[in-house]
Amino acid sequence: MVKHDFKVVTQWKGGRNEIGTVQGDLINEQISIPYSLGGQGIGTNPDEMLVSAASSCYIISLAATLERAGYKDIRINQQSVGTASFENGKFKMECITHYPKINVDNNHKDNLKKRLLKLLKIADNNCMISNAIKNNVEVRIEPTLV
Repeated sequence: MVKHDFKVVTQWKGGRNEIGTVQGDLINEQISIPYSLGGQGIGTNPDEMLVSAASSCYIISLAATLERAGYKDIRINQQSVGTASFENGKFKMECITHYPKINVDNNHKDNLKKRLLKLLKIADNNCMISNAIKNNVEVRIEPTLV
């Protein structure tokens, strides 16, 4: 088994309405509570990073799945939406929905239509973030074949 550590350093000073930082190998960003939730709205926030992680993981997994299935000239444009709720004094990410717009070589589009649902499921099963949040956050895939 191969293991890999992903390390970040976060810093925060003060109460809930302050601004902190998150820093990793490549990420270097300010963090705060979103403005829409009564915070500073500066930099990014954990909710946005969770949706970003899920979206980027899924799009990479989908591209790899399509490539392994023999598709060429793959282009994917994806929007992802995280839906959170506040109940009993707690926030919870309920669902993340990915809306991939998939475009492949014209010679393969008809074949992809037949196989798309199976390939989308394979990509989700191979996505590390989807696997990490399973049974806690629902992940939906709403594809469009361009």
